[in-house]
Amino acid sequence: MSHTVQQPKSTTTVFLDQPPSCLEFCPEIPDHFVVGTYLLSETKSEGEIQQTKTGSVQLWKLDPATSELSLVQQVPLPYAVFDLHFHPRNRSQFAIASSTGCIALFDVNPDSGNDTSSQPNIEKIWTKQVHDDPSVPALFLAWTPENWFSNPAADGFAVTFSDSRTSVFGTVKDITEEDGLDEWGSFEAKQMIEVWFVALAAMTPSSGGNEGKVNKLPFMYTGNDFGSLHTRRFVSHAEKEVDETEPLAPLLLEHDDRARHHTAGVTAIMPLPVPLVEDAPILLTGSYDESLRVYHATRRGEVLAEEGLGGGVWRLQLLNTTIVPGVNGSQEQQFLVLASCMHAGTRVVRVTLKQEDQSSEWSIQVLAEFTEHESMNYASDVWRGSEVPSESQASSEVLCVSSSFYDRRVCVWRAMV
Repeated sequence: MSHTVQQPKSTTTVFLDQPPSCLEFCPEIPDHFVVGTYLLSETKSEGEIQQTKTGSVQLWKLDPATSELSLVQQVPLPYAVFDLHFHPRNRSQFAIASSTGCIALFDVNPDSGNDTSSQPNIEKIWTKQVHDDPSVPALFLAWTPENWFSNPAADGFAVTFSDSRTSVFGTVKDITEEDGLDEWGSFEAKQMIEVWFVALAAMTPSSGGNEGKVNKLPFMYTGNDFGSLHTRRFVSHAEKEVDETEPLAPLLLEHDDRARHHTAGVTAIMPLPVPLVEDAPILLTGSYDESLRVYHATRRGEVLAEEGLGGGVWRLQLLNTTIVPGVNGSQEQQFLVLASCMHAGTRVVRVTLKQEDQSSEWSIQVLAEFTEHESMNYASDVWRGSEVPSESQASSEVLCVSSSFYDRRVCVWRAMV
């Protein structure tokens, strides 16, 4: 059945002073978002060209009624920002990955409430060098889900680097106390290559087995510039009494699909919130090869659905999940996804799992294409001041903010989903 793909137009466009590399709305104050920037400067000295990378984190406010954008604060940094993510539980804190192999943690303080002129502001908590060579950039950062470590009190993150390393840092103290934050695991690749992405997930086992409380299984997925997707699964509490003094549980399995299914670098990995199938997870993957894939991460890997999005699929974000009942006991599970597609702009996509009797079928449908960006769209997010659509709503509007790098453009636009 054919459908018309929406082509939304921007309601607001602003231009930043530096190229935006990442952005994310603050969960604690939903009308505000933070942008990370990456500025490459070249100077000629004695016939040699020298490059310096600087950046900033910028706090912006969106008025959802008028779509107006206003700059609240700008914090200059002595390095470029590659990645930025808010903490899943400490909702005002975010961390950035930088061009000098360090991670910095910040807090967005909401306004005092007493002074009507006061506004939220960004405060730096700590900066930690997470690679021994400051010339090696940190490319991506992922916070650990709850109960991902052996010790339930632990918190931390995984970070990837351009020299093929992936490291896990954790603490049993408050994450704001840098002195308790240590490297708990480091994983080297066999070849020197950029690891563009790491995803951490606590996955639900295949149905059957555990009665009552479901035991979550800790996984790590990485994607590199060769097009390989690497899966690591750690021992869970239910399988073995894990020593809580050994912060990162032992590896139970590890495999690499050897770039059998992605024809260019794997740049986005999003574990879908469905149980494992034959003990292997279902992921949504993005690649430079311009395809979005529903991917069964078995040892050899299997593509369950695929759709070309017209540009390199750099970032994926799950906006919501709905269940639509069908006839004769069948049902559809739908996942609404925002995709940043590099030279092609931004896409709103619906990924559907249709289950009937013992069969299941995956499909991908593009709902909207935003194409006003004139260079690389590396970062997009949606305003969550109100709920994105639920099962009870036939359709709803999503309010999006997307950016492009070289033309330093940030746009606000809306799409029906």
